[in-house]
Amino acid sequence: MAIDLAGDVGPPQILALTGADREAVQALLRRAAGEFAAAGCRVIGVVEEIEADGAQVMLRDLANGAAHPLTQDLGPGSAGCSLDPAGLAAACGDVEAAIAAVLADGAAPRATVVILSKFGRQEAEGRGLTHAFHAAVAADLPILTSVSPTVTDAWADFAGELAAYAPVAPDAVSGWWRAMLERSAASSA
Repeated sequence: MAIDLAGDVGPPQILALTGADREAVQALLRRAAGEFAAAGCRVIGVVEEIEADGAQVMLRDLANGAAHPLTQDLGPGSAGCSLDPAGLAAACGDVEAAIAAVLADGAAPRATVVILSKFGRQEAEGRGLTHAFHAAVAADLPILTSVSPTVTDAWADFAGELAAYAPVAPDAVSGWWRAMLERSAASSA
């Protein structure tokens, strides 16, 4: 689905960035998190941080600052998957706890945004950040994410009409966020 912020339906709850490499996507997600926070929004979720040598990838929690390992060192000559499932599960748990805190303290959902680094293979298989996506949708919180090109069909099945695709461009993110704020203001008026 292409993003249509001028339609009668309003902006989608989820904006999924596509069409750029991992580093560009994660850089835009980090930039958006900083801009949302600077504007007074509560920002929760996780973004990837990749070490300069690419050997270690962390998921940085945007609410509490914790760094959860996304990769693990399997040793020299290893050909297995280096994903750290415990780190990914801990990151997901932190996001779910932050969403529960938003609901518990009565924070206005329009003043909160959830940023989830990626819907990838783990999420397509019902693992990874899947529960964080579910919690954010159930809480009716806006979600900014990215979608791995290898799982676009699974993403379409998972998110359905709640999501729209957008290019990895600051204007697409800011346009979506403005539309979300306008919809929220109109519904509370």
